[in-house]
Amino acid sequence: MKVLLTMPISALTGAMSRPTGLVAFSWRGLTVLRSFVRPTNPDSAAQQAIRNILTQCAQAYQSVTPTERAAWAAYCAANPVTIMGQSVILPEISMYVRVNAYRLIDGQAISDAAPTVMADFVASDIASRAYVAGTTTLSFVVTHNADPVTGRLWLIKTTGSLASQMVRVKDNDYRLADGVATGSIVPVTATPQTIEIITPTFANWSNGDYMDIQLVPLSAEYDPGTKYHSTDTIAVS
Repeated sequence: MKVLLTMPISALTGAMSRPTGLVAFSWRGLTVLRSFVRPTNPDSAAQQAIRNILTQCAQAYQSVTPTERAAWAAYCAANPVTIMGQSVILPEISMYVRVNAYRLIDGQAISDAAPTVMADFVASDIASRAYVAGTTTLSFVVTHNADPVTGRLWLIKTTGSLASQMVRVKDNDYRLADGVATGSIVPVTATPQTIEIITPTFANWSNGDYMDIQLVPLSAEYDPGTKYHSTDTIAVS
Protein backbone atom coordinates (compact mmCIF):
# COMPACT_ATOMS: atom_id res chain seq x y z
CA MET A 1 0.00 0.00 0.00
CA LYS A 2 1.26 3.46 -0.89
CA VAL A 3 -0.09 6.59 0.79
CA LEU A 4 0.82 10.05 -0.47
CA LEU A 5 0.47 12.70 2.20
CA THR A 6 -0.59 16.11 0.90
CA MET A 7 -2.38 19.12 2.34
CA PRO A 8 -4.34 19.40 4.54
CA ILE A 9 -2.52 16.38 6.08
CA SER A 10 1.21 16.38 5.33
CA ALA A 11 2.56 14.48 8.33
CA LEU A 12 1.43 11.90 10.86
CA THR A 13 2.81 11.28 14.36
CA GLY A 14 1.60 9.43 17.43
CA ALA A 15 -0.65 6.44 18.07
CA MET A 16 -3.84 6.04 16.07
CA SER A 17 -5.38 3.51 18.45
CA ARG A 18 -4.28 1.33 21.34
CA PRO A 19 -3.34 -1.25 22.39
CA THR A 20 -3.21 -2.97 18.99
CA GLY A 21 -3.35 -0.10 16.49
CA LEU A 22 -0.78 1.80 14.45
CA VAL A 23 1.89 4.30 15.43
CA ALA A 24 3.08 6.99 13.02
CA PHE A 25 6.46 8.71 13.28
CA SER A 26 9.00 10.57 11.18
CA TRP A 27 12.22 8.79 10.18
CA ARG A 28 14.84 10.30 7.86
CA GLY A 29 12.32 12.62 6.28
CA LEU A 30 9.73 9.87 5.80
CA THR A 31 6.48 9.21 7.61
CA VAL A 32 6.50 5.62 8.88
CA LEU A 33 3.62 3.48 10.14
CA ARG A 34 4.16 0.44 12.34
CA SER A 35 2.17 -1.70 14.72
CA PHE A 36 1.96 -0.49 18.30
CA VAL A 37 4.20 -2.68 20.47
CA ARG A 38 3.88 -2.74 24.25
CA PRO A 39 7.33 -3.29 25.85
CA THR A 40 7.63 -6.47 27.87
CA ASN A 41 8.22 -6.12 31.59
CA PRO A 42 9.07 -9.46 33.24
CA ASP A 43 9.09 -7.71 36.65
CA SER A 44 11.03 -10.65 38.02
CA ALA A 45 12.86 -10.75 41.33
CA ALA A 46 16.18 -10.20 39.51
CA GLN A 47 14.82 -7.22 37.60
CA GLN A 48 13.39 -5.70 40.78
CA ALA A 49 16.81 -6.11 42.41
CA ILE A 50 18.46 -4.27 39.50
CA ARG A 51 15.93 -1.45 39.76
CA ASN A 52 16.49 -1.21 43.50
CA ILE A 53 20.26 -0.96 43.00
CA LEU A 54 19.90 1.84 40.43
CA THR A 55 17.49 3.68 42.71
CA GLN A 56 19.87 3.45 45.68
CA CYS A 57 22.76 4.78 43.60
CA ALA A 58 20.76 7.67 42.12
CA GLN A 59 19.49 8.70 45.55
CA ALA A 60 22.93 8.46 47.14
CA TYR A 61 24.40 10.70 44.44
CA GLN A 62 22.24 13.60 45.64
CA SER A 63 24.38 13.87 48.80
CA VAL A 64 27.74 13.85 46.99
CA THR A 65 29.68 17.04 47.77
CA PRO A 66 30.87 19.47 45.06
CA THR A 67 34.47 18.40 45.71
CA GLU A 68 33.56 14.73 45.30
CA ARG A 69 31.58 15.49 42.13
CA ALA A 70 34.59 17.28 40.69
CA ALA A 71 36.66 14.15 41.38
CA TRP A 72 34.08 12.01 39.56
CA ALA A 73 34.08 14.45 36.63
CA ALA A 74 37.88 14.25 36.41
CA TYR A 75 37.72 10.47 36.57
CA CYS A 76 35.14 10.40 33.76
CA ALA A 77 37.30 12.65 31.58
CA ALA A 78 40.35 10.43 32.12
CA ASN A 79 38.44 7.17 31.58
CA PRO A 80 36.09 7.34 28.58
CA VAL A 81 33.96 4.27 27.87
CA THR A 82 33.18 2.66 24.53
CA ILE A 83 29.50 2.66 23.53
CA MET A 84 28.54 1.22 20.14
CA GLY A 85 32.12 1.61 18.97
CA GLN A 86 32.38 5.26 20.03
CA SER A 87 34.51 6.65 22.86
CA VAL A 88 32.19 8.52 25.24
CA ILE A 89 32.88 10.55 28.37
CA LEU A 90 30.11 9.65 30.79
CA PRO A 91 28.41 12.25 33.00
CA GLU A 92 29.66 11.91 36.57
CA ILE A 93 26.32 10.58 37.83
CA SER A 94 26.42 7.81 35.21
CA MET A 95 29.90 6.72 36.26
CA TYR A 96 28.92 6.98 39.93
CA VAL A 97 25.97 4.66 39.35
CA ARG A 98 28.05 2.31 37.19
CA VAL A 99 30.79 1.80 39.79
CA ASN A 100 28.51 1.69 42.82
CA ALA A 101 26.11 -0.75 41.18
CA TYR A 102 28.99 -3.23 41.07
CA ARG A 103 29.68 -2.54 44.73
CA LEU A 104 26.07 -3.21 45.72
CA ILE A 105 25.91 -6.38 43.62
CA ASP A 106 28.92 -7.60 45.58
CA GLY A 107 27.37 -6.72 48.93
CA GLN A 108 29.52 -3.64 49.55
CA ALA A 109 28.47 -0.15 50.65
CA ILE A 110 28.15 2.76 48.24
CA SER A 111 31.29 4.93 48.05
CA ASP A 112 31.18 8.65 47.25
CA ALA A 113 34.92 8.68 46.47
CA ALA A 114 35.84 8.38 42.80
CA PRO A 115 38.12 5.46 41.87
CA THR A 116 41.77 6.28 41.46
CA VAL A 117 43.04 3.40 39.34
CA MET A 118 41.95 1.54 36.24
CA ALA A 119 41.65 -2.23 36.16
CA ASP A 120 44.80 -3.03 34.18
CA PHE A 121 44.35 -6.74 33.51
CA VAL A 122 42.45 -8.68 30.88
CA ALA A 123 41.28 -12.18 30.12
CA SER A 124 42.72 -13.91 27.07
CA ASP A 125 40.79 -17.19 26.87
CA ILE A 126 37.71 -18.96 28.22
CA ALA A 127 37.71 -22.74 27.97
CA SER A 128 36.24 -25.96 29.41
CA ARG A 129 32.66 -24.72 29.61
CA ALA A 130 30.52 -27.12 31.61
CA TYR A 131 26.95 -26.96 32.89
CA VAL A 132 25.40 -29.35 35.40
CA ALA A 133 22.11 -30.73 34.09
CA GLY A 134 19.05 -29.82 36.15
CA THR A 135 20.87 -27.05 38.04
CA THR A 136 22.17 -23.55 37.34
CA THR A 137 25.82 -24.38 38.04
CA LEU A 138 28.27 -23.20 35.40
CA SER A 139 32.03 -23.75 35.42
CA PHE A 140 34.76 -22.63 33.03
CA VAL A 141 38.49 -21.90 32.92
CA VAL A 142 39.81 -18.40 32.24
CA THR A 143 43.36 -17.43 31.29
CA HIS A 144 44.37 -13.87 32.24
CA ASN A 145 47.37 -11.61 32.86
CA ALA A 146 46.52 -10.18 36.32
CA ASP A 147 49.68 -9.74 38.37
CA PRO A 148 49.32 -9.43 41.28
CA VAL A 149 45.85 -10.93 41.70
CA THR A 150 45.15 -9.63 45.22
CA GLY A 151 42.15 -7.32 45.42
CA ARG A 152 41.09 -7.81 41.81
CA LEU A 153 37.71 -9.13 40.77
CA TRP A 154 35.73 -10.55 37.87
CA LEU A 155 32.15 -9.51 37.12
CA ILE A 156 30.66 -12.45 35.24
CA LYS A 157 27.80 -12.13 32.78
CA THR A 158 26.20 -14.94 30.81
CA THR A 159 23.78 -14.71 27.91
CA GLY A 160 22.34 -17.12 25.41
CA SER A 161 23.72 -16.60 21.92
CA LEU A 162 22.63 -17.27 18.38
CA ALA A 163 24.99 -19.22 16.16
CA SER A 164 24.08 -18.63 12.49
CA GLN A 165 20.57 -20.03 12.04
CA MET A 166 20.23 -21.48 15.53
CA VAL A 167 17.55 -19.84 17.65
CA ARG A 168 17.13 -20.76 21.30
CA VAL A 169 14.30 -19.54 23.51
CA LYS A 170 15.59 -17.64 26.54
CA ASP A 171 14.00 -17.14 29.95
CA ASN A 172 12.40 -13.78 30.67
CA ASP A 173 15.40 -12.89 32.83
CA TYR A 174 17.96 -13.25 30.04
CA ARG A 175 18.70 -9.49 29.99
CA LEU A 176 19.40 -9.43 33.70
CA ALA A 177 22.63 -11.39 33.63
CA ASP A 178 24.65 -8.56 35.17
CA GLY A 179 24.77 -10.70 38.23
CA VAL A 180 22.21 -10.12 40.95
CA ALA A 181 23.05 -13.50 42.38
CA THR A 182 25.54 -14.93 44.83
CA GLY A 183 28.89 -15.46 43.15
CA SER A 184 28.46 -13.19 40.13
CA ILE A 185 31.50 -11.20 41.31
CA VAL A 186 34.44 -13.42 42.23
CA PRO A 187 38.07 -12.79 43.25
CA VAL A 188 40.81 -13.21 40.66
CA THR A 189 43.24 -16.04 41.37
CA ALA A 190 46.31 -17.36 39.60
CA THR A 191 46.00 -18.12 35.91
CA PRO A 192 44.58 -20.37 34.59
CA GLN A 193 41.65 -19.87 36.95
CA THR A 194 38.71 -22.26 37.32
CA ILE A 195 35.49 -20.37 38.02
CA GLU A 196 32.24 -21.94 39.19
CA ILE A 197 29.12 -19.82 39.65
CA ILE A 198 25.40 -20.17 40.14
CA THR A 199 23.81 -18.34 37.21
CA PRO A 200 20.58 -16.47 37.92
CA THR A 201 19.10 -16.83 34.46
CA PHE A 202 19.33 -20.14 32.63
CA ALA A 203 18.36 -23.74 33.19
CA ASN A 204 17.88 -26.89 31.11
CA TRP A 205 20.77 -26.38 28.73
CA SER A 206 21.58 -29.11 26.22
CA ASN A 207 24.89 -30.22 24.75
CA GLY A 208 25.80 -27.96 21.85
CA ASP A 209 23.83 -24.92 22.99
CA TYR A 210 25.73 -21.66 22.64
CA MET A 211 26.47 -19.47 25.65
CA ASP A 212 28.27 -16.14 25.65
CA ILE A 213 30.41 -15.71 28.78
CA GLN A 214 31.52 -12.16 29.51
CA LEU A 215 34.15 -11.15 32.04
CA VAL A 216 34.50 -7.56 33.21
CA PRO A 217 37.74 -6.94 35.17
CA LEU A 218 37.16 -4.92 38.35
CA SER A 219 39.78 -3.29 40.52
CA ALA A 220 39.59 -3.30 44.31
CA GLU A 221 37.63 -0.03 43.93
CA TYR A 222 35.18 -1.69 41.52
CA ASP A 223 36.64 0.25 38.65
CA PRO A 224 35.65 -1.66 35.47
CA GLY A 225 38.22 -2.55 32.84
CA THR A 226 37.91 -3.94 29.31
CA LYS A 227 35.24 -6.61 28.93
CA TYR A 228 36.28 -9.93 27.43
CA HIS A 229 33.67 -12.26 25.99
CA SER A 230 33.68 -15.59 24.24
CA THR A 231 30.82 -17.44 22.56
CA ASP A 232 31.03 -21.22 22.32
CA THR A 233 29.06 -24.38 22.92
CA ILE A 234 28.39 -25.68 26.41
CA ALA A 235 28.94 -29.25 27.61
CA VAL A 236 26.10 -30.44 29.85
CA SER A 237 26.72 -33.30 32.24
